[in-house]
Amino acid sequence: MLTLKDKKINIDRNYIFLFLLWLGLLIIFQLVGLYGEKYYVIFETQSFLYYHTFLEFFSIVIYFTIFIITYYTYLRNRRVRLIVLFSIFFIVGFIDFFHTMTYNGMSGFFVDASIPIATTYWIIGRLIFAIGLLAAALVPVHKKGTHNRSYYVLGSITITFTIFYLVAYHINIFPPMFIEGQGLTTLKVALEYVVMVLLGVAIVVFLKDYKSTKNVIFIQMVVGLSFAIFSEASFTLYSNVHDSYNMVGHIYKVISSYLIFRAIFIKNLDSPYIKLSCATEKIKEYAENLEELVQERTKALEDANEKIIKDLQYARRIQQSLLPPKTLKLGDVTFASEFIPCQNVSGDFYDVYEIDSENIGIYIADVAGHGPSAAMMTIFTERVVAYKSNNFVKNEMLSCQKALLHLYNEFNKSNFPAEMHIAILNGIYNKTTGVFSYCSAGMNTTPILLRTSGEVEMLDRSQGFPICKLGDLYMPEYLEAQIQLEKGDRIIFYTDGLIGNFNNNTFLQKETLEGILYKNRSNSSIKLRKAINEEIRAVAKTKSIDDDITFLIMDIDTNTM
Repeated sequence: MLTLKDKKINIDRNYIFLFLLWLGLLIIFQLVGLYGEKYYVIFETQSFLYYHTFLEFFSIVIYFTIFIITYYTYLRNRRVRLIVLFSIFFIVGFIDFFHTMTYNGMSGFFVDASIPIATTYWIIGRLIFAIGLLAAALVPVHKKGTHNRSYYVLGSITITFTIFYLVAYHINIFPPMFIEGQGLTTLKVALEYVVMVLLGVAIVVFLKDYKSTKNVIFIQMVVGLSFAIFSEASFTLYSNVHDSYNMVGHIYKVISSYLIFRAIFIKNLDSPYIKLSCATEKIKEYAENLEELVQERTKALEDANEKIIKDLQYARRIQQSLLPPKTLKLGDVTFASEFIPCQNVSGDFYDVYEIDSENIGIYIADVAGHGPSAAMMTIFTERVVAYKSNNFVKNEMLSCQKALLHLYNEFNKSNFPAEMHIAILNGIYNKTTGVFSYCSAGMNTTPILLRTSGEVEMLDRSQGFPICKLGDLYMPEYLEAQIQLEKGDRIIFYTDGLIGNFNNNTFLQKETLEGILYKNRSNSSIKLRKAINEEIRAVAKTKSIDDDITFLIMDIDTNTM
C-alpha cells in the first residue's frame, strides 16, 4: 500500500479511491440515519412493485450473464475460481427470481405471493451470494482444475430446486424474517449482518489479490462488494416491504451487481480482446515500420560484418608478419615460399630460422581446421619450436626428435580443445656437412627432393604421431631420418592444400608438381615459385580453393664440404 521511493512516501491511488468511496458511503448512510424519519416514505404498492420488479430483474439478468460468461470461459483457462462463480450466480439468479415473483403484491410463482416466502428467499439468496463470493476469493487466482463443469451445473440445479421446494411448500420450517406491523425480526437483521461480515472478509481477500498482482479488476470487485455491504445495511432498517429504505437497498444492489459484472466481464472477456487489440496495433505498427527496421538491422549487420572483416584482415597481417620473407638467403641456401590461405587467416604455417652459425631450422605445419582458431594454434607452434629464448639447450634444439617431443608435451600441458591437433614436419640443415635431418609428426605430405642430376626422391623415411591431446594415454616416439644434399639439389615442402594423399581431395596432382619441378630444374627457386603459382591460378578457375595452400622451396647453392 505504502512504498518508500527516493525518500518519499508513495500511496497507491486505488487505495485512496477506496478510502474516499467508503467515506462517501458512510456519510450517505449516516445522513439516511439522521434524516430517514423525516423523509421516510411508504410507496404505493403498484408503484413500488413496478420499480422493485424492474430493479430485481436487472440484477437477475446480470447474474445470469455472469453465469454464462464464467461457464463458457472455464473451457478456455480452466481456473477453479470460475467454477465457484458460475455455480453461485446460477443459484442466486434463480432464488432472486423466486423472491421477485413471490414478493408481496405479485401474482406468485407456483404458490401465492407472501412476505414470509419472499423474505426467506431473499435472506437465503444473500447468504449464498456472500458465502460464494468469499469462497471464490479464497481460491488462488491462477489455480487450474480439470473438473467437469456439467457436474457443477447439475449440483446447482439440485440446490436451486431444493430451496424452491422447501421455501414454497414448507415455509413453516423456517423461522420468521418479517412480521407485519412490527418489521424485521432479530434473526433477519442478524443474518443481514452475517452477510455484511462475509462480504467484508471477501473484500480483504480480493485486496490481497490486488496487492500481489496489481490488477485493477480486483479493485472493481471490491467496489462492487462495498455497495453490496451498504445494500445489506439498508435492508436492516426497513419496517415495511414497500418503504424507502427497501428501495434504497435495491438500488445499491443493482449498482453492486453491475460493478461485479463489469469486473468479471473485463477479467474474462474484455481483457483478452483488449490485449489482442494492443497486439494487433503493435503488429500493424511493426509492419508499417518493417522496411525501416530491416534497413536498420541490415545496416547493423553490415557494420558488424565489416568490423569482423577488418579484424580478420588485421589478424591476417599479424600472422603473415610472423612468417619469414617470401625469398630468404641464409649462407649458401636460398628459400622461396608461398602462403595462400583459403580464408583471411590460415591453419598452415612454416618458418626458417638459424639455430647457430652452422645449422638452419626448418618446419612446416598444418593445424586442424581453418580460420582464427587454427591461426592461434600456429602462433603457439612458432613460440614452442622456433623461439630462440625457450627452455631448450642447444643440443636439444639440434635434435628434430627432441623438438617434436617437447612440442607434444607442451601441447598436452595447455588447455586446448581435445579435437585440435597439429601435423608438422621439422628439419635441420647443417651447412658444413650438407646433411639434412628431418622428422615427421603426422604430416600427411612428403617433401620432394629434386637432385641436380634430375632424379626425384621422396623424403618419406620418417613417420610420427600427430601433436594432440593424448599425453595421458600415449607417449609417442619420433623417428628421425637424414639425407646428404649436394650442390644444386632442391627440396619442396608443402601442405595437403596443394597435394593431398587422396585423389578426390587434391588440388594439384603429384605428377603435375613433379613435372613443373623437372621443367624448371635449371631455373631459380623464385622462377619455380612463379611457375607453381601460375598453375595454381589456372586450376583455381575450375576448382575452388577449399584448403590453405603453403609450399616452401629450399635450394642448395654450393657445397662447402
